[in-house]
Amino acid sequence: MLAPFRWASGAVVRVAPDLFEPEVRNKFRDEVFATMALCPKLRFELRTAHPSAYQEFVRVIEDDRAEYLAWRVSAATILRKLDRYHEASGPGPVWPLENVVLVDQGS
Repeated sequence: MLAPFRWASGAVVRVAPDLFEPEVRNKFRDEVFATMALCPKLRFELRTAHPSAYQEFVRVIEDDRAEYLAWRVSAATILRKLDRYHEASGPGPVWPLENVVLVDQGS
């Protein structure tokens, strides 16, 4: 989860596995999306066979305050691991994240 923080600005990251497979837990998704949000100078490409699950995940984060706050806990945990806990305050990113692109699984 912390490796992207060492990568050069502009790097393209192909995220694997498919985050929206039914067996993937939301806590893991939250952690991955927290890393992506905290690395805005990287471009993340998500490949999924479940684009509607991606759309629903983003919609819930945008619309449900409790889910958004749960996601923020994941972001704060990552910042604490980086000894950057002081950055955990503030309004947070705008959803959907601009540096995340959904790529057709067949591409």
